[in-house]
Amino acid sequence: MLLSRNALVVLVIAAAVTTLLGSSRRAAAIDLGFLDRMNPRYRKCVNDVQAQLLPQYRNDRKIHDSIVTACNSRYPAFGR
Repeated sequence: MLLSRNALVVLVIAAAVTTLLGSSRRAAAIDLGFLDRMNPRYRKCVNDVQAQLLPQYRNDRKIHDSIVTACNSRYPAFGR
């Protein structure tokens, strides 16, 4: 009886771990490219501002985040 109870617990734990690992892989595979197509004015704003940056600032994460924030406030994805 104790052996079957332990086997059941191990089986439930294995199923839970498998489910968690499987769901995390599916969540990472979601393509969010449709968001760019939803708001072309926002994407154009980001591209235009990045095109005007000097080369030494193009890979700066803080500047990129500022551009995204500014364009997002100007052209919000779901209206104002």
